[in-house]
Amino acid sequence: MRKSPFLALPLLLAAGAALASDEVTHPFSTAAPRGHVRRVVIDIPAGEVRIRNGAGDRITVNGTAERHFDGHRRRSNEQEIVNDISAEVVVNGDEAIIRRRFGPNAQSWSARSFHSSVDMSIELPPGVDVVVNTRYGAVNIDGAFGSIDTDLRAGEVHVRTPRANVRDLTASVSIGEVRTYFGDHYIENEGVFPRVARFHNASGRSDVNVRSTFGEVHVTLTN
Repeated sequence: MRKSPFLALPLLLAAGAALASDEVTHPFSTAAPRGHVRRVVIDIPAGEVRIRNGAGDRITVNGTAERHFDGHRRRSNEQEIVNDISAEVVVNGDEAIIRRRFGPNAQSWSARSFHSSVDMSIELPPGVDVVVNTRYGAVNIDGAFGSIDTDLRAGEVHVRTPRANVRDLTASVSIGEVRTYFGDHYIENEGVFPRVARFHNASGRSDVNVRSTFGEVHVTLTN
């Protein structure tokens, strides 16, 4: 995929950090019955989050926790920390929150800081509303959902959803690029405060807001 020049500097910095550090990982998985849930909040501050449709009666999460550090002598301690980082699904009435879970070995500030991130795949029932609170990283949403709201500070957002379901959609960045396909036409804007891409369908029922302060937004409405 072609990378925007607006992302070149942060990507180079990220690459440099990766080369200068070691990494430990820990796989995790969890699930919860849907119950009466109509709205799911993804409360994951940083990382890569992929959201797809799954079974109609369950919320399922699979992923990997990651820790980056310098110095091989710290590997054992860092592995103990990352082994206690996972995710949980907390259901309260008609809302479910997917958030990080920290065990006894991951109670420090470092464990909860930017040194820790997650790569996560989430399966949600069709039709539920989705709110993504991830601020740094990448979000990829593909499926038939209710209303969608995601607002990164830095990173990429990709959304692919049926056009017939959407009532109002806005896609925007402050610095970067917006690329949308609304089923019958393309909109491509880039630069500093580029024009917001908008879509309206009076017969739709869902509102979609997709934004990244610094980065890229890609939206495809399928027929």
